[in-house]
Amino acid sequence: MIKIVVVFLVSLFLASIIFSIISQTIFHLPYGWNIEITNSMYPLLKPGDLVFVFPIVGKPSLNEIIAYKSPFLNYYVVHQIINFTNNGYITKGINNPTPDPWIVKSSWIKGFVPELFGQPVIIPYIGNLIALVRGTTGYIVAFIVIFVIYGISEIFDRNQAFVMTTRRRNKLKIIDPKTLAIAFLVLSFATFMILFSPHVIFAKLMWNSVPNAPFTPRQLSNNLGAVPPYSTIPVTLSVNYHPFLLEIPLIVLHSPNLKLQDASLNQTFLLYSSSPGLHSEIVNIEILPEILPPQILNFLFIINPMLPLIGESIEASAIVSAVVYIIVKKLR
Repeated sequence: MIKIVVVFLVSLFLASIIFSIISQTIFHLPYGWNIEITNSMYPLLKPGDLVFVFPIVGKPSLNEIIAYKSPFLNYYVVHQIINFTNNGYITKGINNPTPDPWIVKSSWIKGFVPELFGQPVIIPYIGNLIALVRGTTGYIVAFIVIFVIYGISEIFDRNQAFVMTTRRRNKLKIIDPKTLAIAFLVLSFATFMILFSPHVIFAKLMWNSVPNAPFTPRQLSNNLGAVPPYSTIPVTLSVNYHPFLLEIPLIVLHSPNLKLQDASLNQTFLLYSSSPGLHSEIVNIEILPEILPPQILNFLFIINPMLPLIGESIEASAIVSAVVYIIVKKLR
């Protein structure tokens, strides 16, 4: 029974991925899984969450989370309906101070975010890992990682998975140390990748550089509002900054267009506002334990933000695997 349920859930998830690829790649519609890249709907939707958008049937209701595309934008917005008018809908990100600056027409609305037990259907954090893979370098790195994992699994299979040996004295069955170490290497690698992923942030910052504009710092907001041009402005982002196990020191890796000013529970960066006009920029921030030397982590980050995550996960999983091997070896 459990196997049937697992197979059904996995099949359903794979079908949703295929549905997402077809709708977004071929038809350019937001249906399926989408990566949340702003904190406008925080805490309901967090940056890095995978949000499921379903085709809407009929008219949306009050407080419903919809996906719409304004003719003034080249991307879909996922916000909540807060009111109705004769001309359309008033929408707002629940974390934004003001509603969206237009009346949303019915023709703009393409989908909605379904709810389960009163909560939107999301997969937390996974979007950050997917965003890391994007781009040529990311695809190459992801392919190499998958190939290595496949190779390890093949070694694992050819070593007869869990090879049981029997001691003649006490006839105690134990697992082959090498086989168990390989198994722990694969499992712990996946575990550390998931463990570190909440500390990988993709944030889309938006601002309007206006001459003589008085800048008012906005805490934990991706929309910086009006800022003076050619200035360095503070940006405070909600990033998980808390010690990992064993109180290992942390390192903050970030996009070169940001300058770290303060590392605390939230991160304060300095951003150059550039020339007058509307601006938007996606920045990447990673907070990882210093398992590898900072120089190596920064070098890997410059090549591709995915590499520090993989490097740390490989080293941590190798340590776990070695410890397991030594313990099992001594118990034989």
